[in-house]
Amino acid sequence: MKTLHFISGTFHRGLNITVRRGLEWSQKGLLPGETISLCVCPHGHDHDVVAQARVAFVMVAQVTDIPDELMVYEHEPLCRTKEGLLAAMSRVLGEVRSDDIVTVIGFEMDLSRPSQ
Repeated sequence: MKTLHFISGTFHRGLNITVRRGLEWSQKGLLPGETISLCVCPHGHDHDVVAQARVAFVMVAQVTDIPDELMVYEHEPLCRTKEGLLAAMSRVLGEVRSDDIVTVIGFEMDLSRPSQ
């Protein structure tokens, strides 16, 4: 099972999205319906798998081309605008621009904790 790592463990019921720089996640072969683990590791360690989710979709786009209708599902409230997303990604990854290629992963929350 593939694991998505997050700095923030802010998720909501139903559809969430996460935006990842580059093509790495689009090339991992994530398929709609696939179960993934969600891990919160704010300091890059102390991994804590907090939930499982089902992949809803995987989309490659420039940041500027992410539909506003999808941005409302961003798991992190501060990233629900493109300006907020760019600022947050730039804080973590260095400069991220609106024309950078990203992978948008849509996932449906399963609030049950995975067995470990």
